[in-house]
Amino acid sequence: MTRPKRVCIVNTHPIQYYAPFYSHLAQDPDIDLEVFYLSDFSLRGAVDPGFGQSVKWDIDLLSGYQHRFIGRNYKTAAPGGFLSFVVPELFGAIRRGKFDAVLIHGYAHAANLIAIAAARLSGAKVFFRADTNGLLAKRKASSAFKRWYVKGVFLACDRMLAIGTRNREFYRWMGVSDRKLVHAPFAVDNGRFLAASHMTREERASLRLSFGVADERPVLLFASKFMPGKHPDQLIRAAGELAAQGHALHLVMAGSGEMDAALRRLAQTVPHLSVSFPGFVNQSEMPRLLAACDVFIFPSTIDQWGLIVNEAMAVGLPVIVGTDSGCAPDLVEEGVNGYLVRPNDPDALKQALEPLVLHAGLRRRMSEASLRKISTWSFRETHAGWREALGLPAIGSGASVGSA
Repeated sequence: MTRPKRVCIVNTHPIQYYAPFYSHLAQDPDIDLEVFYLSDFSLRGAVDPGFGQSVKWDIDLLSGYQHRFIGRNYKTAAPGGFLSFVVPELFGAIRRGKFDAVLIHGYAHAANLIAIAAARLSGAKVFFRADTNGLLAKRKASSAFKRWYVKGVFLACDRMLAIGTRNREFYRWMGVSDRKLVHAPFAVDNGRFLAASHMTREERASLRLSFGVADERPVLLFASKFMPGKHPDQLIRAAGELAAQGHALHLVMAGSGEMDAALRRLAQTVPHLSVSFPGFVNQSEMPRLLAACDVFIFPSTIDQWGLIVNEAMAVGLPVIVGTDSGCAPDLVEEGVNGYLVRPNDPDALKQALEPLVLHAGLRRRMSEASLRKISTWSFRETHAGWREALGLPAIGSGASVGSA
C-alpha cells in the first residue's frame, strides 16, 4: 500500500466556512492532513469591521482534523496588511513536515511567500486557493506592480483550486494556464444545514411569531453585513413598494454593520411594510432562521462569492442574487431556483420579488430546485477536486476513501 499524501494547509486563523471541510477531508485515508494557523483571533473573539461588533463563532472550528498554531505571536496576531503575518517559524514547520503539497490562501500576507519558499525547498507542490471574483477584479484598478507580484505568485504554484466560474476567469485573466486549474467548488456543509433546519410546524410558527408574523404570509430574508455594497436599503424599498400595493409579506433584516441605524430609520419611513431586525445571527442559529423564511435575497455587488447563498439553498430557499456576486453563474438558474438582479436596479429587484411573493406554488418549485442544485455543489465535489490535484484516483474509481 502507498502511504497517504501529506498535505499542509496554511490559514491565517480558523474560519467558520473552512473548518467543516477540513474535518471532512481528514476522513480520507489517502490524505494525511495538517492545518497551520497563524492566529487564534476568531476563537478569542474580535471585532469584525463589516458587522461592526465583536464576533465569536459558536460552532466548533478545531475538531476532526490535525491542526497547529504557528508563531510566537499567534495569541495576539490578527489579519491586516502584508506585514501583519510575518511568521518565520512557518518556514521550519513546513520543511520539517515533509509534505507532498502545501496550500496557501491568497497572496496578501508575507506568510504566504514564506510558505511557498519552504514548500519549494522541501520538494512539496504548492497549491493555491482564493475567492477572487474575476468580474470584480477586472473592474478594480490595480497597479502594474501588483499584477506583476500576483503573476509571480501564480507562477510559483503547481495547482489552483478554482472555487467557481468567476474565480476560474480570474486565474485565466492573470495568465494561468488551464492545465493548472482544478475544479474544487466553494461549498458549505449542506448536510449540517439541512439537518439543523428541521423544525416541527409548531417550532417554525413560534420562530416566525418572534419576527411578528402570525400567519402564513411569505417572509423575505436578508442575512449579511449591513454595508452599502450589499444594498440592504434597496431591498427595504423594493419590499415596501410591494407592501404598498397590498401584497402581504414580511421582511427580516438579519445582521449588523455600519448601515444599521440608517436601515432602521428607513424601515420606519416605508408605509405598510412589516419588517424586523433580529440582529447578528451566529452560525448555529442560521439554519433555523433560514428555514423559518420563504425567500432569500442577496443583491450584493461586492461579494467575491457569497456563501450565505449556499446556506439558503441548502435548506431549500428560492434565492434572488445580484449578478455581480461570485456565486451567481454557478448557483442561480434564472427562473428555476431563483432570479438574478442587475446591480443598483431597485425596479429589477422588485420585479424579481413580486412573483415569489404572490405565488406559493412557485416558491415550492424553486425550493425543490434549490435543493437539487446545491446537491451538486457540495463537499463531495470539493473533495474530488482535492484528490485530482493530489494525483489520487477519483472517488468511485476503486479508491478507498472511507466515509469521505
